[in-house]
Parts: sequence; C-alpha cells; structure tokens
Amino acid sequence: MKVRAISAVTPDWKVDNKTIHEWSRLDPAFLEHKLGVAQRGFLKHSESTIDLARAACEQLLEENPDLDRKSVRLVVFVTQNPDYRLPHSGALVQAALGLDRGTATFDVNLGCSGYVYGLSIAKAMMLSEHIDNALLLTCDPYSKIMRRDSREVIGIFGDGATATWLSSEAGAEIGKGDFGTDGSGARHLIVRKGGAMKPPSNLDGAETSEDQASNHTLQMNGRAIFNFMQTCVPASVARCLERNNLKLGDIDQFVFHQASRFMLETLADQMGLPLSKVPIMLEQTGNTVSSSIPMALRELIRRNELRSSTALVSGFGVGLSWATNILFFTEVT
Repeated sequence: MKVRAISAVTPDWKVDNKTIHEWSRLDPAFLEHKLGVAQRGFLKHSESTIDLARAACEQLLEENPDLDRKSVRLVVFVTQNPDYRLPHSGALVQAALGLDRGTATFDVNLGCSGYVYGLSIAKAMMLSEHIDNALLLTCDPYSKIMRRDSREVIGIFGDGATATWLSSEAGAEIGKGDFGTDGSGARHLIVRKGGAMKPPSNLDGAETSEDQASNHTLQMNGRAIFNFMQTCVPASVARCLERNNLKLGDIDQFVFHQASRFMLETLADQMGLPLSKVPIMLEQTGNTVSSSIPMALRELIRRNELRSSTALVSGFGVGLSWATNILFFTEVT
C-alpha cells in the first residue's frame, strides 16, 4: 500500500501577526522569527471540519482524474475536533463525496502524531481486506477550541485539511513505524470540557455547574511539550531507522511535525541534522496539527524534491504521543 497523491487546503480567512497582536498582545517579531508563523487560516463560525475536509478531497479528485471516487473502499479520518460527538466524521464525508455505500469509514482520535499513525492503520486494513484505494484525511481546526486572548496557543496554530490517496498500484512505499505514548503528560495539551468527564447533565441527579471558559478551550504547557519532544523524538527516530535497516545518512528529508520553527531547529541541532534536510513550512499556515506533515510532503512533491528519495516522517504532541515512519519515493506521485 503506497502514498500516491496528497492534497491540502486552508481556510479563506487569513489572520496575520498584526491581528494576533491586537487580540493577545503577542509580539509579531516573536511570532514570525521564533515560532516561524507569518499568517494562518482560521475557519469562521459557520464553517466546519467537514467543509474543510471535503474541500481537500475534492481537490484530490480534481488533481487526480484517474482516481474514481466509486473505487474508494476505505476512509480513515484523523481528527480531534469533529463537528459532532457522534456520528463519526468519516460517515459524513462518505455522504458528502457520494462514495460507495460499501466504503468502510472510521475516525482516529489523534492529533500531531495522527497522520503517521493513520498511514499504518490504513495500510494494515488495506492489506488484510484487499482494498485497492483508500483516503486518509486529516483536519483539526483548533480555531474552534481557542480564545483570542489565549497567548500560549493563539499565535502558533492554524486550520488545515489534507487528503491522501493510498493505492495498491503506485506511489511511495510505507515502511515500518515506531509508535509510543506517555499518557502521564496528557494534561499538558488538553481541552478539559466536552467529554464524558464533564457532561451537560447527569442521569443520577448530580448537579452540573458552568465551568470556567478556560475549560472549554485548548490549554497548553509549551515548556513541557518542548521537553517531551527533546526526549522522545530522537529516540523514536533511532528505533524507526533500526526497524527499517537504515541510518541517518540514508534519509534525504526529515519531515517532522511542524510544531514551531524554534522546536524544529532545536531538534535538527540536537540530532546533528543539516537544516537543508529538515523542512520548515509553517510560515503561511501555522501549526496545523495532524495536517502539518502531509502539507509539508505535498509541498516537497510540488517542488520535485522527493523524486527517488527516502523521507522520514515523525509526529509528536497531544496525548502525549509520537509516531515515526519511512516513506520510500521512487517517483513523484
């Protein structure tokens, strides 16, 4: 099962650093030079996760006329910000795109590591069920769970969606991955309200109270996430390389989750990697969570920088979780 093509979209509403400064008093120079973000796209209140994901899918279909939507038999949707608690987003995409009713769909509740997890999940199901064409979708609109004055998150995150065509016929081969979780750090990137821990009502008669606004929105301990990255990512990369019988020098591109410019530069320095092999591509999009790796891959493909290349992909963050794998590109998909 191979990565054959990738599409990516961002919302029409673009928010620059001057506006972020007006909202939160964050220094525009810090945003651009330290975080590496000049602008980001946000969904408006009337726009949804499904709207953005559908746009990515329609772009994929338009750019790849040899992909017949009726041939798709699997949709794996990576999101932690679905439009509804139920039904699952994959079902809504199936209906919106007019995919065959014989299409299996399900959601994967993962953030920054979700795309790399999704590659292995889709690959395994395609192999076991003899599926020739699948869609791996990502969309995590953090705009829906942030406040304008949330200084720790409002400047770095942006909305985006991607659609990846996985095919049995051609494309980049998916290697053997390394995966892990440190749930003890879950509190460092969390939305506390919205799940079953804080329901709107209790059948047992227990009283419910209105929580503070901060419990409805994203909370992040940036220092803890940074420390987690420094500890877990290099070790995951080493294990993944060993699983695939590769060395650091065999990798042409290290496509890490686009967390921030500072984090990626720190990671490259820590691992002794030349920055020419570590793409930093969040200037116009921000950190798009599960969409950041496929968006970077699409841009590298567009630049013709992955022909006959070996790319390492590694996601890390909310959970806390991490996932690393190898993509073997023999030709531009």
